[in-house]
Amino acid sequence: MENNWRIWNSDSSVELRTYKRVTGELPEMESAKQLVNIVRNIYIPEMKILDVGCAAGHYYKSLLKINHDIEYLGIDATMPYIEFANNYFKKQKVKFLVGDIFDLPDELGRFDIVFCCNLILHLPDFRVPIKNLLGVTKKYCFIRTLVSDRTHLSKFLYTDDFDENNNPINFVYQNTYSIDLLKRFIDSVGDYYVELIDDVFDAENVNKEFVSFQNEQSAVTRVVDNYQIAGSKVFEWKWLKIYPK
Repeated sequence: MENNWRIWNSDSSVELRTYKRVTGELPEMESAKQLVNIVRNIYIPEMKILDVGCAAGHYYKSLLKINHDIEYLGIDATMPYIEFANNYFKKQKVKFLVGDIFDLPDELGRFDIVFCCNLILHLPDFRVPIKNLLGVTKKYCFIRTLVSDRTHLSKFLYTDDFDENNNPINFVYQNTYSIDLLKRFIDSVGDYYVELIDDVFDAENVNKEFVSFQNEQSAVTRVVDNYQIAGSKVFEWKWLKIYPK
């Protein structure tokens, strides 16, 4: 039962909006807009970029605004996302691979820019994933996840079904980690600077999408008094910028 949290393997429709963003049926994700601004500030032509947890490729589509020939590799553990991305972007000089953040392929090499958006919170733990991300980073690693003063570990259940040991069957993690915990772990991996970047979003755009999808998907994000809320939980998004000292 240890892989029950990988709900994308059994029901990739839980992230159906990733396909619609790629095809243009939905507007660009707010975090994708900010990623473009973050990358643009450090990007030099011919830099190699790795996207871990790329889904169907909507971040790549956004990064094309920086450079139409950007050197990008997308990795995701969910086969349908990768098949869709490779088919949709088949005319582009780009590659999408099936790969697991817990066990990145040795042959990947290292990349000038590595980013991982909206994935760490959904994993049972952050330590091996972050260590692996830093292991393939040459210059900059950007991680967007839930960060607060205190750590909160939680699960979001798609159905109220449990096994014989009362463990949920269909769920994802929605973990928030304290910045102190994250920084102490990153320090244990190597000599890195860690900077926090505030999350930037247009509340009107977020709420328009909430109205459209609240009946189609569970825990769609909405904004109330400038707080992002998914289901009954406040999502305190931050970006971690990590780079060698």
